[in-house]
Amino acid sequence: MLKVANLDRFIIMLMFALLPVDMINGVLLTKGVNLPISIGQFFKLVILFFLLFRFMFYPKQFIFAVGFTLLLFIPTIYQLLKGFEKAIVFDDFIKISKYLTPLYSFLFFVSYIKKSRESELEFFLKFIKFSYIILIVNILIKHIGLGYPMYEFGSIGSKGYFYAGNEVSALLIILSSILGFVIWKSGNKTNYLLFAALTLLSGLTISSKTGVGGILLVFLLIPMRPPSLKINVRKTAIFALTALSLVPTALYLMWRYIQNTDLMIRLTHFSQKFDFLTFILSNRNVFFKDAYENYIEKYDIVEKAIGVGQTKYEYLNPLNVVEIDILDIFFAYGIMGALYFSMVMTFLIVQAIRFSKNAAYPFANFVLLMILLLLAISSTAGHVYSSGMAAIFIGALFSLMYYKTLSKR
Repeated sequence: MLKVANLDRFIIMLMFALLPVDMINGVLLTKGVNLPISIGQFFKLVILFFLLFRFMFYPKQFIFAVGFTLLLFIPTIYQLLKGFEKAIVFDDFIKISKYLTPLYSFLFFVSYIKKSRESELEFFLKFIKFSYIILIVNILIKHIGLGYPMYEFGSIGSKGYFYAGNEVSALLIILSSILGFVIWKSGNKTNYLLFAALTLLSGLTISSKTGVGGILLVFLLIPMRPPSLKINVRKTAIFALTALSLVPTALYLMWRYIQNTDLMIRLTHFSQKFDFLTFILSNRNVFFKDAYENYIEKYDIVEKAIGVGQTKYEYLNPLNVVEIDILDIFFAYGIMGALYFSMVMTFLIVQAIRFSKNAAYPFANFVLLMILLLLAISSTAGHVYSSGMAAIFIGALFSLMYYKTLSKR
């Protein structure tokens, strides 16, 4: 008889190969090897299949997962009824999987973490550490002349051997935040600062505003405790003095580093070309204007409610989708999709707040911080909840709020 615990371990072992497979996928795509379905997409579908099979042992999870999957297919079915190309079914299935993966991953890891012993949590953290090492090595090999640049213009930045460079920053923030929190809770502040420095160097090497800004925020906020009516004057003063000395120093070193890289050329070029808002949003406000005009002019009344599906949305906006998650979800899945996304995020925030009031859930405050931070990033830079690379890790991160210390179970 198949034991769920053995199946869980097998699924996580498969997940260890996520980033190595994405590397192979990146090399093939960069060399122009285009298959009907990429190796990376196929491997993630295999993992989704095993996750769905695993949910069959938990009927509520299975019903919820299947129901959510069918919900995302409603726009596709409507497009078929309108006579859109039948190939849309396969294309939409692949694209829908990006939105399914964070949910499937979250459901899986919540169940795994709630029943885990310390050994299972250690195995989970080994998966995160291994993935972080693979990611960091890929980013930093630029310094020895390997990998691919983030931006072809001036060969700026680094994305290693990954293809979806715009998803690398979000993944770095997610992985480093989990490990950074664990290191901080262990009480080793020296290791925390060294780890933060290594991660920040990697963010600078990527040459992404999102990566650098997100990493700075994460490592500044992790040490901060939730607001309390009781204030320890001595500890507060030490923290304030440390922040006042380290933050300006870090910002100065970052600026000096940027001045000596090709990133400065890119920043200067685009800051002169665009107004401030367009520069900060990397033209996303312009993409939004185009997509909104298409929504008003080309969507019928039903499509405004349920969306047109991801494939037709990209067809209507061939130059660029908005690249802001909530807006892309709205234009692809309509009012229904935007409401559902908002409900899911509200549920996560409420759960994190509820758990944070109980000291038995050590990750709850941290997860609440990361939910809010990733929501902010997804609302300005996108490529978070629609990220194929980061999807599994998003579910893993959010599930940590359910971890309860053994002594209080």
